[in-house]
Amino acid sequence: MGPFRWPMLQNDVDLAKEVVATRPEKPSDWDNIASRLNPIFSLTNGKAVELKGRSCRERIERLLKKYKADDSAALTRSGTEEEYSELNVLLEDITVFRRDLEEARELEKEVKRKKIEEDEKRGHDMRQAALSGIAGKRQDDYSNTSSSDEDEDEEDNPPEEKNKTGKKVKQRASKLSAVQMLSDKYERKAELKQKELEIRKMELDLQKRKFEEETEERKMRFKMEMEERMMLELLNNKM
Repeated sequence: MGPFRWPMLQNDVDLAKEVVATRPEKPSDWDNIASRLNPIFSLTNGKAVELKGRSCRERIERLLKKYKADDSAALTRSGTEEEYSELNVLLEDITVFRRDLEEARELEKEVKRKKIEEDEKRGHDMRQAALSGIAGKRQDDYSNTSSSDEDEDEEDNPPEEKNKTGKKVKQRASKLSAVQMLSDKYERKAELKQKELEIRKMELDLQKRKFEEETEERKMRFKMEMEERMMLELLNNKM
């Protein structure tokens, strides 16, 4: 049996309806479309038809290419104006869905990328804060030792030296406070960013559920339409 030549515009319409209804992505999805169209095309073309998933996918890609190029002559072929208009609407639906799906995927990637960047920055800042804390602790230990020595020699040290020592202690305390403030500021910023990511994820989940609900509705509508067409074809063949 040779390859199917897609002789009628109605064949393209039926294929486009299947694609709109099921939103195929994997090869197995296209194989399922071919399996559902085989009995319908066999009836409408008056001979046995054996479609393959790959030929269905390649056919819809060619139709979309012609549609985007506004090649109405190539799309019309043998068919009615009503069929041509219906095919245009279906191809527009497929085009919009694919664009929206790609945008959603890119947005999801961007959200994940930003989260990774935030996590890396947070880790870096925490390491820096930890190193600053260790350095501060060592400096405090050194200061305590120095203070003990200074207490022993307090009577021998002039007041000016005591003032300098007090200033150094205040400077170290100020540096430690700045590190803590930076750490607290980053924590608040990270919490806010996490909430933003969670909200965006909820939006993506809602959008995904909407696509799934619309897909299920199209499947049911297309199934009923195909069953009705097959019954009509069978009745016409018996008459």
